[in-house]
Amino acid sequence: MKPRRSPYEIIWEILSYCTQPRKVTYVLLACNLSAKRGRKYLDMLTEKGLLEKRSESYVTTEKGMEYVKLFNELYRRLFSE
Repeated sequence: MKPRRSPYEIIWEILSYCTQPRKVTYVLLACNLSAKRGRKYLDMLTEKGLLEKRSESYVTTEKGMEYVKLFNELYRRLFSE
């Protein structure tokens, strides 16, 4: 059985996927999120300035890309051999 993802991993996944504008449906499917849970994350990330809503799409901001970069570095340090 696969362990549950942490909220930080879900945020990383959303921000990594949205480096190009993506519609809500595609974000939810790609990140394996329910509509309710996905909306919660998208709203929170938009409110915090990590995602930007452009018409019907979401795209990762510069601040969001910094999160992705830092998360990748942390993950590499913790789990690389």
